[in-house]
Amino acid sequence: MIFYFGILLVSVLLFKEFKNKISEEAKNKNEQLDIALKNMLDLKFELIIYKNSSKAQEDYDKLKNKLLNSFPYVSYKLSRELRNVHNNISDLKIDELATILDNEIDGLKSNQDSSVVMINSFNILDNISYIYRMRLHTIFMSTTMTFMALLFILIFGFLYFALSNVDSGLNQYFLIQILINLVIFFFYVLLVASLFQEEKIKKGLWSWLYIIVSIIVSITLISLYTKWMWLGGVIHFVLFFGMVFLLKKIVK
Repeated sequence: MIFYFGILLVSVLLFKEFKNKISEEAKNKNEQLDIALKNMLDLKFELIIYKNSSKAQEDYDKLKNKLLNSFPYVSYKLSRELRNVHNNISDLKIDELATILDNEIDGLKSNQDSSVVMINSFNILDNISYIYRMRLHTIFMSTTMTFMALLFILIFGFLYFALSNVDSGLNQYFLIQILINLVIFFFYVLLVASLFQEEKIKKGLWSWLYIIVSIIVSITLISLYTKWMWLGGVIHFVLFFGMVFLLKKIVK
């Protein structure tokens, strides 16, 4: 009874801590996003003004100030373009930069979590997405992180008690090895799921085949641990390096 109460108490404390941390990070992200949108749109307007100006030094100084304010928020690709801006920049180049800025502003605006933005949206999917990000995302992520933290605590607790009941040093080594493999496999599955969510895995038969085979092989080797410890432990650990190497081949 005391054990379960302790688990419940730790879970509540972890959930509360994770929830506060995630909420604070989301708030800071939205504040930075608002600043980025203002500065990048300001830079776009200044580029258009500079294009239609006499391109005197005073005009260039204004453009440079707007550029410096926006630089921390632009993508790496655009930052390389902005580093090459000079007072004799061509109108064609200005139009190109304005187009790239438009695309980046659209990308940032689509990720803006604002109730004001949603008032002007009649898209049901956008409203559902907003409700998830503002109401459910923090709860979901806090619950997931709490579960992961408890899982690690239980794994190390199990490891401590299991090692105390194992006499052979070799068996102790293989027990530690299989637990390490389980943790690595857990993160491997999370990595694959994250890559799929971000659409960074190449679409095709070979990608699906590799992922399915790698997961099935890992589960099979883990299940064979009690029969062939060296196969489920050492060989599987070495196999992870090959799995990660091959994973890079199917990532965009």
